[in-house]
Amino acid sequence: MTPVVVLGARRALGQSLLSGLVSHPWFEIVAVGDLGAPTEDDRFESVCPWRAGTPMPEKLRALPHRTGHAEALADLAGPGRLVLSVLEDGRSAEADWACGKAGARVVTHAEDLRLHPDVPLVIPELATGPPPACLVATPNCTTVLLGLALHAVQPLAQIEAVTVTCLQAVSGADLPGPPALDMLDNLFPHLRGEESALEHETSRLFGGRFPVSAQAVRVPVRIGHTLLVSLKLSRRVSEQDLCDAWRSYEAPGALRALPSIVERPIRVAEAADRPCPEPDARAADGMAISLGALRPCPVFDWRFVLVGNNMIRGSAGMSLLTGEWMMACGGD
Repeated sequence: MTPVVVLGARRALGQSLLSGLVSHPWFEIVAVGDLGAPTEDDRFESVCPWRAGTPMPEKLRALPHRTGHAEALADLAGPGRLVLSVLEDGRSAEADWACGKAGARVVTHAEDLRLHPDVPLVIPELATGPPPACLVATPNCTTVLLGLALHAVQPLAQIEAVTVTCLQAVSGADLPGPPALDMLDNLFPHLRGEESALEHETSRLFGGRFPVSAQAVRVPVRIGHTLLVSLKLSRRVSEQDLCDAWRSYEAPGALRALPSIVERPIRVAEAADRPCPEPDARAADGMAISLGALRPCPVFDWRFVLVGNNMIRGSAGMSLLTGEWMMACGGD
C-alpha cells in the first residue's frame, strides 16, 4: 500500500477526497494537514467539521492532523509517499513545492501551479505518456469536464473556437460557500477567476490550438456544474458522428487497471430534458460526464449541454485518479 498524505483535509474538497481514499485498494492515508498557525498534531475528528454527507469514517477519526506553514506540512511528505493537495487557491504553491523537494510525488489541484511552466497540467485520459514530473497539477473542475468532451471530438475535425457558459454549483466555492439567503432566488454572475482558469488552462491542455471564451455564473445547485458549449470545427461533422465519437470515447488501455478509471467516461443523454445536475452529476459515481441537447449553432457549428460532478470528476476524484496514474506509470 502506498502511504498517502492529504493536504487541505478540512475543506469540502479534502473531505470528498478522504471519502474516496478510505477503502482504496492501493492507498493508505497516513496523515492529513491544513495551512494555518502551527499547532501540535491532533486527532482529525477533533479539528474537522465533517460535511461529507455521511458520518466520518472510523478510519479517519484518529488520523494525525497537522496545522502549520509550508515547511511543517512538508514534514509529512517523503520518499515513497504520495501527497494529494487540495489546499486553498493562492496559498498552496509553497507547500506543494516543499513536499516535492522532500521526495514525495505530489498532485495539486489548487490554481497556484496550473500554469507554471515547470509543472505539467494533466488529465490522465489526455496524456500521451507517463507522468513527466513528480509534481503535477490537475485543472480547474470546469476545465476537466470540458477537456474530456473536446478531446473526444478531435479525431473528427480540428476545433477552431469554443464558447462556453458555466452554471456552477455552490459546492464549487467550497466551505462555507455563499450565504444561503444570498443564493435564494438568485445567482452570482461573472466569476472572473473561474472564467480565466477555463480559458487559459484549456488553451494549455490543447497546445493553444483554438481560442476559448468563457463566462461563469454561480447558481443555486448543490453539486454538478452545467456547461453550455458552442463549437466551431474545421469541417462539416454530422450529429451522428459527434454522438458516436462521444459514446465510443474510451480511456487509453494503459489506464484501465486504475481503480478510479471509468472506461467510457462520456455519456450521451437521449431524453429531451437531459442532461441536468440531478441525476446526471451522479453518473458512474460522479466520474463520468453527460452530454446532450446537441443541435446546430447559428454562429458556430454545434452547441450542446454538458453536466459533470464538480466535486468528484472535476476535483477530488480527478486528484485521486491522477495519483493512481502517477504511481502506476512512474515518473522522473
